[in-house]
Amino acid sequence: MQVFKAFMKIVKSNKAGIILYFSICVLMTIMVASQYKDDNAAGGFSSLGASIIVNDSDKSELSKAVVKYLKSIHDVTEKKYSDDDVKDLIYSDYYIAYVDIPEGFMDKHMTDEALEIDTVIDTSRAAGNYVSLQLSSYIDGILRFENAGFSLEEAVKNTNEAVDTDSFIDLKETDSNEKTSNSKTYSLFLFLPYAIMSIILWCLLPAVLRFNVKDVKDRTIVSSISTSSRNIALFGGSALVSLIVYIGLVVFVSIFLKGDIFSTKWLLSIINMFIFTMVTGCMLIFIASFPTTSVLKAKDIIVNIIGLGFSFLGGIFVPLEVLGDGVKSVGKFLPTYWYAISLEKIESGAELADLTESFGMEALFGVVCLAAGLAISKLSIYIKDR
Repeated sequence: MQVFKAFMKIVKSNKAGIILYFSICVLMTIMVASQYKDDNAAGGFSSLGASIIVNDSDKSELSKAVVKYLKSIHDVTEKKYSDDDVKDLIYSDYYIAYVDIPEGFMDKHMTDEALEIDTVIDTSRAAGNYVSLQLSSYIDGILRFENAGFSLEEAVKNTNEAVDTDSFIDLKETDSNEKTSNSKTYSLFLFLPYAIMSIILWCLLPAVLRFNVKDVKDRTIVSSISTSSRNIALFGGSALVSLIVYIGLVVFVSIFLKGDIFSTKWLLSIINMFIFTMVTGCMLIFIASFPTTSVLKAKDIIVNIIGLGFSFLGGIFVPLEVLGDGVKSVGKFLPTYWYAISLEKIESGAELADLTESFGMEALFGVVCLAAGLAISKLSIYIKDR
């Protein structure tokens, strides 16, 4: 218990690095999640809408057509306001525009006089100018069709078809094998290996190495604490911290997934992430097996080289399809590469049975690190005894 408490105390002393790398994770998660809009999850196109006020004093066929058009693309409130109230509402950002259709509007369009609708907007804002431009284009469209010989009813109908975005925007739905963008689950889980490696190594490496310092290790050996108890305490502390990091990242990322959690894709992704967390623990054992003083001095460099290097070469920061053949050849020896491969298979709809190869290769790296770390430790003890 004494070793465990001392271990956790050293871990807490590195909270600055924990906060730093977790903040990077938070920032990257928010940036990725912001690219996905829930309203457009099923795909589609929608015109920019705004909150506007419309006062129809004419109540004619033409004015009603104008109001109907505005309602089809904007959030319209029909009410009459005084000039002072309008200015307050517009310049206080409650509404984007105030559209006042005057009485006699339809009668005027039968004459040579230009059709005029009083529109109050904040000219410094693009949204207000956008509403004004839409309104002018709609009125001009009706006049053009009428001048071409169409009746008012036909002119309104043709103009509505002309300004309808669906009439000139063609959306093509592709199947799952032709997707040009990945799901939110894939994108959010893709960069997590960097956070796992950085946080776990930054937290645990100094603590584990501190107990391997010769003076500390010798004092522990001559104390009442057995070597097995010491190793169990170090292993338990490392496992606990790794588990907390893993659960914390899963919960944090899942908050942004909302309805996608507990899906097959989500479950397979957290399994993939759990395997990588264990692999990172094996990497810790391998690094800690080297001479303690040298590793402690180069701790910051080691964490950054592993975190950034593995992420760039393994397809975490750079998509695998962008990497050259030479880089991919190197990446195949890294766990991040097989993590990314597993994630791509999960994204394409693979089941657990289809992931045994990539999961196995990912775990194999951890087994090699564990075996190499234990071998180096044994060799160091043998040389010291000689």
